[in-house]
Amino acid sequence: MKKFIISSYKFCFVSRGPGETGQARALARFLSKKGGKILFCVHQEKNLHFLKDEESFKIFLTQNPKKLKEIVEKEKPEFLLLFNSKLWDENFKKEPPFEKPKFVFCFDSNWLFNSKKYPAYDYVKWAQKYFLLFPKRIFELGLKEFGGNFEIEKEAMEKIVPIGFIPSYSPISKKMRIKKRKELKVKEGEKLIFSYFSGFGAGYRKWALENLIKALDFLTKKRKIKAIYVGPKIEIERPWLIKKDFLSAKEYFEILSSCDLIFMHQGMVTLAQAISSQIPVICNVSILKKELPRLHFGEVLPFKKAGVCEMFSKTTKIKKIEKKIEELLYNKKEAEKMKRKQKEIFEKGEENFFKELKKICAN
Repeated sequence: MKKFIISSYKFCFVSRGPGETGQARALARFLSKKGGKILFCVHQEKNLHFLKDEESFKIFLTQNPKKLKEIVEKEKPEFLLLFNSKLWDENFKKEPPFEKPKFVFCFDSNWLFNSKKYPAYDYVKWAQKYFLLFPKRIFELGLKEFGGNFEIEKEAMEKIVPIGFIPSYSPISKKMRIKKRKELKVKEGEKLIFSYFSGFGAGYRKWALENLIKALDFLTKKRKIKAIYVGPKIEIERPWLIKKDFLSAKEYFEILSSCDLIFMHQGMVTLAQAISSQIPVICNVSILKKELPRLHFGEVLPFKKAGVCEMFSKTTKIKKIEKKIEELLYNKKEAEKMKRKQKEIFEKGEENFFKELKKICAN
């Protein structure tokens, strides 16, 4: 068994949407600190801002496989890490358009590894491993045999490794939390809700924001609450609403981790950061009945079953949403119960991946 020396390897990250860019950035930073050389390829130009502080990365814009081919052939990385195994067209999923690097890994936050059951979500077949960015318990709760929504092909199942959450931040200090809340003009005694609804797969879920606004229109009449909204520009104005159309990855986490509750759609990166911080979460998701396997509902359901978040649909009555927001903000027993479940299930995906990486390279 040979010794694993990370500084002798070059890692090429490829990220699709904003969520995947956040995940890839977290793992790339981790490997960079260990001594790995990092190439970072972004599929969408608008996601380059997530990497504005990464001076140690070589960053490229690769909107298509041809652009990626140029990078791979010039830089010759030993590792190709695809953040989303559903990248690009059918040809790319079947075979690489370049000489395949020695190691090819995919990173996903879903269970979509069944070309027959879910033909709309075919996946890259030439990867050696599929690392899933949640713990094994969550993975199993999503499988049909354990009451979940998803079925996975035998060939893919043999390559799947659930590794925990990426990014897996540590909660910010009490001092930083106070500082961030002051910057946002949150007064002592006020509660703060973080909300985010954008994303590549989910799209912009305006109705989820509207559900939050309607619920808070009632609640703010009797409670001192502020909400911060992150996402595309909106015309909605409220005295208690703070709007941010852009945050760096660092700012995003620091503000999220300074809040008392998170209200979101199904974004797995935001959910991972909430669980990392042990902050109560409400996911207001689409059911998508016509789309197998009821995708957004099916993705969040295992987290609800594990007790680490609440979940509502597009048609949930506002009164029910309002009641749960109030409960998680002001019922200490209920909030602590969810936080305890989050702490129990939390695993640092970056560290677990590094252990797997050493085993793979040693053999």
